[in-house]
Amino acid sequence: MNSGEYEVMAASEESHWWYRGLRDVVVGCLARPRFQVPANPRVLDAGCGTGRNLAALRDAFAPSSLVGFDASPEALPFAEKKAPEAQLFLGDICAPDLPEGDLDVVVSLDVIYIPGADRARPGLQNLVDRLRPGGLLVVNLPAYDWLYSEHDVAIHTSERYTAPRVGDLLESIGLAVELMTYRLCFLFPFVVASRLPSLLRARPGDRSASSDLHRAPGSFSNETLYAVTKSENRLIQRGLRMPFGSSVFAIGRKP
Repeated sequence: MNSGEYEVMAASEESHWWYRGLRDVVVGCLARPRFQVPANPRVLDAGCGTGRNLAALRDAFAPSSLVGFDASPEALPFAEKKAPEAQLFLGDICAPDLPEGDLDVVVSLDVIYIPGADRARPGLQNLVDRLRPGGLLVVNLPAYDWLYSEHDVAIHTSERYTAPRVGDLLESIGLAVELMTYRLCFLFPFVVASRLPSLLRARPGDRSASSDLHRAPGSFSNETLYAVTKSENRLIQRGLRMPFGSSVFAIGRKP
């Protein structure tokens, strides 16, 4: 990411509607009986960033083992403060050096798009190999190449995705697709409209580019956007597949 983005992320992810909505759909889906997450699961966050997702998984599932890694030494000190119980280490999604032991749940939320799916595939395969039979991989990724904007430049996005492509990726590493949907369908016109100005000025490699977090909404708008996102999440958790959106959300199961 461009300089300073992790600091902004660490300060924003507690209250920002987008981060709260992502945590809500992840925890809400994994808590559904259909996914059969065991009591006190062994959980890994592959690309844990500044740590708030680790804390959410800790609070929701009381894991017997909570592990996270990230490629950025700038991010990990924030994660240590937010999830001090977690075992954290510096690691690359393309070739993670994993601790011993099988895993029940691996989450990788908005990580694969940075190196790209082809480069990340060997590392993802390593993660799947460590899942127990029936274990789950949860991924969230940005949708549609045409939505590439200044935000993507700032966070070093190399590619965006469609649901069929994410499904192919999960199947190529030996997973059965249990859930596949777009996210932020209800807010898609808002997301597109808010990014239109920066679509035109997106220049890959621009070190002065800044993410959308630098333009956070006011408190009323933030709560409204979260409420809309949360209502959509409830439909996703019940199995409804959204036909479009600004993110792709999927859960794969190891046979």
